[in-house]
Amino acid sequence: MSSTESAEQTTVGRIRAVAMTVREPKNAGEIADSAGVARNTAEKYLTQLVATNTLATIQRGRETCYYPDPVTQYFEQIRELVDTHEKADLTAELAAIREDIDAWKKEYDVDSPDELRASVGDERPTAEHRQRRHDAEDWEYYEHQATLIKQALQLYDTIEATRKHRHVSAD
Repeated sequence: MSSTESAEQTTVGRIRAVAMTVREPKNAGEIADSAGVARNTAEKYLTQLVATNTLATIQRGRETCYYPDPVTQYFEQIRELVDTHEKADLTAELAAIREDIDAWKKEYDVDSPDELRASVGDERPTAEHRQRRHDAEDWEYYEHQATLIKQALQLYDTIEATRKHRHVSAD
């Protein structure tokens, strides 16, 4: 690899790293500043990242703003689960999540994180308010994780079969 190719990979890597960690959509100038590159350089690579569905765009006035593509992120999370966990481990984690959610439902006598949040307004000690808000946030996170794990489990065998087929075809 030439030094030009290496510098180009480093540049696109910095731009990608910045763009993939934005909390809200940013324009090319903001991403360029954070990545330490010229705006036109950022625009070139951001366009490529949009073309590969790594990033998505939204128009804000005349500005195109960039943010991580949520569909790509979703599938990357599922793939990471399949890549880093055995099927039995995912199944056990899903069961543990369900147990925690069932415990919150029973403990607080509610059926959703929103109901739990609404109960914070009831007259209770401040520490209990904090705990309820914390548990509601955890509950939402666990529900999201459960959705990802279910999808990973549904796709697990297909992904593994595809990998095996690819290795057999390469031999």
